[in-house]
Amino acid sequence: MLAPTHSVFGIFSTLIILAVFGVSVSMHWTIIAFAVFGAILPDIDHPKSTIGRAFRFISIPLERKYGHRTVTHSIIGWFVASILFTLCILPVYFIPQVKELFPNYLLVRWIAAFSIGYFSHIVLDMLNKRGSQLLWPDTGRDVLPGNEKFRIKSGSKVELVIFFVLLILMIFSFPLSKYGLASSLRWLLATPASAIEEYKTMKNHTFLEFEGMYALTKAEVIGIGEILDVVSNRLLIMFEGNIYTLSDEYVADITSFKVRVKHTDKPIKIVYKTFKNFSLEALLAQVPDKALVSGIVNLPKDIIIKFEYLNTVPVTFKTIKQKGDDLILNFASKDAIKRLTFDDSYDLLQRKDKAEINFLFYKSQMIKAEMQDIRMSGDGLTTLGRDLLLSKEEKALRDMQIKELENSLHKINLDIEEIQQRIDARKFIFSGEVRIRE
Repeated sequence: MLAPTHSVFGIFSTLIILAVFGVSVSMHWTIIAFAVFGAILPDIDHPKSTIGRAFRFISIPLERKYGHRTVTHSIIGWFVASILFTLCILPVYFIPQVKELFPNYLLVRWIAAFSIGYFSHIVLDMLNKRGSQLLWPDTGRDVLPGNEKFRIKSGSKVELVIFFVLLILMIFSFPLSKYGLASSLRWLLATPASAIEEYKTMKNHTFLEFEGMYALTKAEVIGIGEILDVVSNRLLIMFEGNIYTLSDEYVADITSFKVRVKHTDKPIKIVYKTFKNFSLEALLAQVPDKALVSGIVNLPKDIIIKFEYLNTVPVTFKTIKQKGDDLILNFASKDAIKRLTFDDSYDLLQRKDKAEINFLFYKSQMIKAEMQDIRMSGDGLTTLGRDLLLSKEEKALRDMQIKELENSLHKINLDIEEIQQRIDARKFIFSGEVRIRE
C-alpha cells in the first residue's frame, strides 16, 4: 500500500481505537502527526518509499539485510519501534519549553497514536498480494484474505477506491475522537437519560439543546439551557433566567423526549464562603452577578421570609426555601436573593416590642419617682435628721418599701434588655455557609 493510504488508515485506526477505550479530545494535531509517522514508518525498509527516501542511510542497509516487509512489518518490529519511540519522546517532552506548549495528557496519547498507526500499517499490508511477515523471523507470509485474487495490488485503482473509503471513514471518526465513543452514542440516542449519563462525566459548563413542552401549561418550548445538576433522575437546567427540571416524565417542569448535550471548554468554578452576621448588602457583595448560590443560611429567630418568584411559567423546583430558622438555597441567583423580604409579621413584632419597651420605661420612671417620695417623706427633714427621729419600725418599713421598688426596677431593666436583644436578633442579617457556582 502507498503512504497516503497508510496515513489515512493510521489516523482512522488511532481515532477509533482511542474513542473505543474512552479517550476523547484526540484531534490535537500532534496526535495526528504521530499516527501518520507510525503508519508510514514500517516502510523504512524500502529505499523507494516515502519514509525510505528520507532516511536512505537506514532503508538501504535494512533492505539489503532483511528485505521488504520482514522485520519492520512484524510484531517484534512493532514492539521494538514502540519502545524506541517512547524512549525518544520522553526526554523531549520533559524539556521545559515543550512541556509548556503541550498539556500533560498528550504524552500517553502520542505513544498510543504512534503504536496504533504502526500496527495499522502491518494490518493493511496483509491485504496486499505480498502480505507481511507478521511472525518474523518465521519466513511465512501472513495475508488477508487467503485467496490471492481478492487481495489488493499496491498503486492499483482498487487501492485508490480504498483510499477514498478510508478518507470518508476518517472524516466520520472526527466527532468520535472529539467526544469519545460513549458520548457519541449518547448524542445519537438524544434522550434525557443519556444526557444525564453524559453530564455526570463533565467538569465544564454543559448545555442542553431540547424540544418539549411545559408540563403544567402544555405550551411548546424549544431552546438551549445550561445543565446545573441531576435531581431525582431529572436534569436541572437554567433556561431564560429560570430553573426547571427536565425529563421524559410528565412530573418534570419540562417534558422532553429529544435532547442533545452541548459541550464547552469553560470549567465550572465553585467558591465556598462562610459568613457570620452579614447584612443582605454585604452578602450580595460576595456574589458575582451571574453566579448561583447554594447552601444553608441561618435566619433571625421566628422570622418568616417572603419570596418573590418572577417565573413566567410555573415550576416545581424552588431555588429558595425556608425550613424553620434556616434558609435553604439551591442555585439561587443574585437577583432572587436581593428580592428577599420579611413578611408583615416582622413589622408587627417590631412594633409590639418597641411598644413594650416604651411601657416598661414609663413604669421604671414611675417606680423611681415613688422611691424618691419614700426617701423624702415630705417632712422637711434632712436624711440624717430623718434617720435620727424615725423609729426602728418606721425605718424598717421604709427600707423594705425601697428594697421592693428596687427589685421591681431591676426586673423591669432586665425585661427591657431582653426585649432589646430580641429586637437586635431580628435584624436582617445572615450567617451560614454557601457555595457559589460561577
